[in-house]
Amino acid sequence: MKRLQVQVCACNKCIMMGAMEIMENIESLKKLKVQLRLQTQIDLIMDKKICGDLSDDAAPVVIINDEVIEQATPEIVMEKIVKLTQRK
Repeated sequence: MKRLQVQVCACNKCIMMGAMEIMENIESLKKLKVQLRLQTQIDLIMDKKICGDLSDDAAPVVIINDEVIEQATPEIVMEKIVKLTQRK
């Protein structure tokens, strides 16, 4: 089974800009994994230090398998996760 590591910045700025909604969407996707026939293990990690070296305009920040997504939205993150889980 493939593994997908998703890191969501949990600093105050990222939380205010929507990081909690992104985390909730990822958790929902993990629960729907069987119904969606996803053959990927999704590891969700919250870290307050992800956006430390990035500009203030970067929030919220998500890293998916070492790919940094600045100004992440739930839609962008979910689209990326679904694409990565469908790759063979």
